[in-house]
Amino acid sequence: MNISACKQSANAEVDEAAQRLEQLYRDHFLDAHQHLDIIMADSHDTIYADRMGNRYYHEGGQWRWMGMPEQIALCDALDSVMHVQIPAMGFSEDVFRLADIDSALTVMHQPDSAQNLALTMAQLEYNLMHAYLKYVVGQRFGFSTPAKLFGRQNYDIEIDQADSAFIDYALKQLSDKQTMLDFLAAAETDDSAYHALKRQLALDTTNEARNRTLCNMERLRWRDKKQAKQASRHIFVNIAAQQVWAVAPDSVINMRICCGKPSTKTPLLSSDIYRIEVNPEWGIPQSIIRGEVSGHAGDSAYFARRNYYITNGSGQRVDPRNLSQADLASGRYAVRQRSGAGNSLGRIIFRFKNRFSVYLHDTSSPGVFKNDRRTVSHGCVRLQRPFEIAEFVLPNADEWMLDKMRLSMDLQPKTEQGREYKRTHTGAIRLVNNTSVEPTVPVLIDYYTRYPNPKTGDIETWGDPYDYDKIVLKAIKPFLPQ
Repeated sequence: MNISACKQSANAEVDEAAQRLEQLYRDHFLDAHQHLDIIMADSHDTIYADRMGNRYYHEGGQWRWMGMPEQIALCDALDSVMHVQIPAMGFSEDVFRLADIDSALTVMHQPDSAQNLALTMAQLEYNLMHAYLKYVVGQRFGFSTPAKLFGRQNYDIEIDQADSAFIDYALKQLSDKQTMLDFLAAAETDDSAYHALKRQLALDTTNEARNRTLCNMERLRWRDKKQAKQASRHIFVNIAAQQVWAVAPDSVINMRICCGKPSTKTPLLSSDIYRIEVNPEWGIPQSIIRGEVSGHAGDSAYFARRNYYITNGSGQRVDPRNLSQADLASGRYAVRQRSGAGNSLGRIIFRFKNRFSVYLHDTSSPGVFKNDRRTVSHGCVRLQRPFEIAEFVLPNADEWMLDKMRLSMDLQPKTEQGREYKRTHTGAIRLVNNTSVEPTVPVLIDYYTRYPNPKTGDIETWGDPYDYDKIVLKAIKPFLPQ
């Protein structure tokens, strides 16, 4: 028996079959293009990924899935990944048309027997492209857009967003199966909190629990461009939990916060703490002046009780008895609260750039931290133990520097030098007014109703004080099983 001759014969049969299959594709390709034009004309897809897929074909882009018979391996690989990942994400396979893709792939594995091969090719090209782009765009950037959901008055975290450059890059990853598989894996965030919630989703037994988990998985797809939580030292404020965590490589400080009322929500933002002020004055925002302070125009006792004073545009003091409510509401006058005990900002404030004049600070009303519901402020974040945050953002400060801050805040010093200074000085001690934070410390103010506790790692569930889960759930509902 001539084994070499048998191999040559077998190879010849394989080559001949491949040639027949390739010819079959060519014979139907023109009709398939016409069918695709009809499919797109009837399409009502509106989301970004779908529109970009349609634009690609409208602009004459070459077919990525049905161009040659060997591309079936690419189709099978995407189909297999989606059958695993989409249920694990809690999403519906119907949204990605997996049943239609499965049926068409069955036909394409035996194309000689197809009733209408051209139509099947067009449907498969269209459905695979839209499933692929919908998946990678959604996993990489989110299946919803927070700025549209909450408005810039409530959400000012700069996140990565899909654009035409990303679409072009995604299409280039279809050069071969392994490149595509690597790209699909990389599209999903590597945030450990996301994957913890993904595991939790498989354990949730009620719709309420699943919806809570799904909402927070979606939030974790919105990737903060500043990557505040990836910094080795950062401050993470979770408004829904009404808590803050100061995270360092070897420790985590956790404490309660007070945040904005539902009517004056704390905005979600990402920034960097660059300065600490001790005994700050409070420059009252114009919205508060108009809504609360202006009604007391002419009442000098009101301003005296609260330690407020008024200045005009030139910085000169103005007697409140000489102003009407309309004057104060006009925006031509500033109202400030003097520093010291009783100041609404307390004795210390942490400054970071943002367009809302929102900061982390102390409070003159510490009793509120005993309450479970602590949504009480005009938007700023009040800290339960602010000096611990000061120590955190100043890791290189020596004890005398910290004691100068303590003495300036009327706290007990911890060093002998500090205690001696207090014994030998009477009256108010004001050794420190402000100090720079170098290097700056990233701060993220965000909103998670279910999340791994940064200190313990345990997944915890909190309330939804601003009803944001309802908004997120409505946005991702089209992707969920009905």
